[in-house]
Amino acid sequence: MGVIEAGIAVVHGRIVEGFRAPFREDAYYDVVLVPGFSDGHAHPQVVDGGLRRGVRWRNSYEWIRGRDMVVDEVMVRRDLSVASKLSYLTMVRALLEGTTLLALTGRLAANVRAWFKLRVRPRLVLLPTVMDRVGWSLGEVVSDYSRVSMLVSDGFARMGVFIHSLGMAGVTTIRESLSLASRGDGIVGLHLGEGVSELEEFKRILGEPPYPVKIIPVHCIDDDVQEVGLQCVSCPTTNIILYGRTRGSLAGISSFGSDWPLLLGTTPKHLKLIRRVFKEPLEVIARTATIGGYKLYEIPYDGDMVAFDGNLEDVMSGYVKPKLVIVNNQIAVYDGALVDPQITVEDVEKRIREAIKEVSEKYGSGAQPLIPPKPEDLI
Repeated sequence: MGVIEAGIAVVHGRIVEGFRAPFREDAYYDVVLVPGFSDGHAHPQVVDGGLRRGVRWRNSYEWIRGRDMVVDEVMVRRDLSVASKLSYLTMVRALLEGTTLLALTGRLAANVRAWFKLRVRPRLVLLPTVMDRVGWSLGEVVSDYSRVSMLVSDGFARMGVFIHSLGMAGVTTIRESLSLASRGDGIVGLHLGEGVSELEEFKRILGEPPYPVKIIPVHCIDDDVQEVGLQCVSCPTTNIILYGRTRGSLAGISSFGSDWPLLLGTTPKHLKLIRRVFKEPLEVIARTATIGGYKLYEIPYDGDMVAFDGNLEDVMSGYVKPKLVIVNNQIAVYDGALVDPQITVEDVEKRIREAIKEVSEKYGSGAQPLIPPKPEDLI
């Protein structure tokens, strides 16, 4: 038995010096995160944002109505093989970037199938998307839900439901979704205040706290959800890409989300933008980007660790790739590469580009989707 040491560490959201912990061998790193990064909101099957060059929308509903989709997202979602491949690439990318917890929307069965392909898996919150549209109906989610619920009952993954938004699901669907979530781990996510204030409508439908399930709103550009006792997941990159603005304060925000991880990377890839948008101290940003998501979703984090060579400022600005990633005391990434199978960051980024091209050819109009700018290019 050896010891892992680090000059500085972020341990449970606090910056400490002189970190030491048992390890299989003696090793030294400049920076260690305990736990690793959390991505509180990720759509793993999104390969096309429907972007229109030079266009910004006022809110999410205007975007959904006016976007230019090249790829048929319903067909991608229903093709279990394609959807699971995209989920797998999302999870591999997450681990290689140092993200040890993912809250995934999209197709539930695909996400679970992909998760079991990995020998060492990230922690997951599984929130299949529901809305009153063909391809996302509650009935389709229920059929997956009952099949996979027993597979993720070991405490390292949790299940719930993601109601797309108040404007895309009727009151009956919302209430039935809450009932379904209560059969799992009682977690319900939803896009809220994404360019338009919806808090009064939220209170009209769901009432005042306490709620029968844990509700986690996402985006919250225009609503202070602390008013109803909730904490938000902020997705500043897609907020800026789609609407040209985002929240400028971490008040009421407990976690960050990448939104489109295949296109934009997971949380660490957004840190440079996050640091520019939010002016809170480094320790606050570090806590929100790491243990914040774990605590919000009530996920265990014992045995989760990410180690880097480089200073903390560079780590928390996304400049440094992790050398070591451990989840549940198992090594997922060693010396910068996934252990099993052997994949590097460059490998998975290439595979993602190839997969997007293949999906676009199979379920697209023939054109390539407009690729969104990288988070750092928005600064």
